[in-house]
Amino acid sequence: MKITYYGTSASEAWPALFCGCRACGLARKLGGKNIRSRSQALVDTSLLLDFPPDTGYHVQHLGLNLRPVRTVLITHSHHDHFFPYDLGMRMPGFAEGLGDYRLLVYGNETTEAKFREASKLYQGIGEFVEFRKIQPFETFFTEDRYEVTSLLADHNQPEKSLMYLIKKEGRQLLYAHDTGIFPECTWEFLEGTHLDFVSLDCTALSRDWRQGHMGFKAVDEVRDRLRQMGCVGRDTLVALNHFAHFGDFTHEKICEMENPKGYEVAYDGCSFEF
Repeated sequence: MKITYYGTSASEAWPALFCGCRACGLARKLGGKNIRSRSQALVDTSLLLDFPPDTGYHVQHLGLNLRPVRTVLITHSHHDHFFPYDLGMRMPGFAEGLGDYRLLVYGNETTEAKFREASKLYQGIGEFVEFRKIQPFETFFTEDRYEVTSLLADHNQPEKSLMYLIKKEGRQLLYAHDTGIFPECTWEFLEGTHLDFVSLDCTALSRDWRQGHMGFKAVDEVRDRLRQMGCVGRDTLVALNHFAHFGDFTHEKICEMENPKGYEVAYDGCSFEF
């Protein structure tokens, strides 16, 4: 299995549009891995995680190929994770050379409502894009045989924000964005589940956040508990993702702090195979 990160920032991107803080100034000066767009990732070639307003940028500048994508998993309704208006670009007049299948989009009831509202602009979009509402702890199979289980995240209550457990051919991935330290019901579900790759929210960086998002301390607590539960072993890759423009952090500085602890640090366009 392979995961490619196309967007690795929090909602404002990094550098943020209007921001003059130290972190954004460093990103503008240094460029490269310090330029972070809104959150999106791809598993192999056909399973997409989130659909932000930066999807077009990911296609045009980072090589994201949406044509093979069969399934989109939406974590929650915030605009940096779900911009449903661009799904209309999959209709005739906007796109040619597509397969004869509908793109399947999965998400909670709040994201479904956003999709229905956006769909009013595109008559007949249901022939090309289908939304399927799911609940936390629901397991389903995608068209290309990924086994997906939605897990409850700690984010944006009362919305039932979701994390995703994705399995295929004996390999298993946990994608945990956006979330604070997991709800107890999610910990109970994960007990004894071996994970080959874990992607953890680290929005807050050095700020000590435990609800809604996480920082370095909370991430350590989550990883340690996953180890104690038998979910994470020596062969498990753990990546930090979804960063906000706090302090004087750069990609290099995050790596200097977190690589010695065994973490990978995601950046726009990076990939991991496991």
